[in-house]
Amino acid sequence: MKAILWDLDDTLLETLPGRMKALEHAYRACVGGSVDPLALWRSHRGGSLEALGERLMGADGPRFVKTYRDYYYALPRAARAFEGVTDVLDSFVHASLPMAVVTAKISWGAVDELSAAGLLGYFAAVVGADDTDLHKPHPDPIYEAMSRLVVDEPRDVMFVGDSPADVGAARNAGCMAVAATWGTLDEELLLDAGPEFVARRPADVLEVLTAARGVLR
Repeated sequence: MKAILWDLDDTLLETLPGRMKALEHAYRACVGGSVDPLALWRSHRGGSLEALGERLMGADGPRFVKTYRDYYYALPRAARAFEGVTDVLDSFVHASLPMAVVTAKISWGAVDELSAAGLLGYFAAVVGADDTDLHKPHPDPIYEAMSRLVVDEPRDVMFVGDSPADVGAARNAGCMAVAATWGTLDEELLLDAGPEFVARRPADVLEVLTAARGVLR
């Protein structure tokens, strides 16, 4: 194993409350009426915000995206790492395994939140929604991260994520797909996506890597 890729929301950082506030606000402002933001986001299966905007509003989708982001990034920074995440990242750094974040969030927003949570220094690259034309579950974001990490072989890469889109992107790229259930919004859908391994807490990712490649002892 030569590199570890991570999703951001609901995998590395607990950002759900702010995201749901922003989603409810954008829906009311752009679509009209009330919505259960959690149910709406679950139905999206981890796809990009742009895809959700298009699904809800067609060609006017960018207005939904802008309304969401304007609201979300005006909220006080409250994202924090899930318990145990920092210990796992420290272990990978100690093992000299390069890491990157692959997220459906816009890249500057992801960098801002990682920095505020004290995690940015762990990652050699952050690939966001504005870095590729196609988004998870398409493999292009993973390929972009691999390029930045100078890793050529997908089977040398492990991608850890909480959504069906994360698992799909890993499988489509030919990487090892690890389902992170500790922050997922719908474990059943996540497991139905067919990950190769399941991690129910961050520390399990170390065990997955040991079992899969024997890198850490």
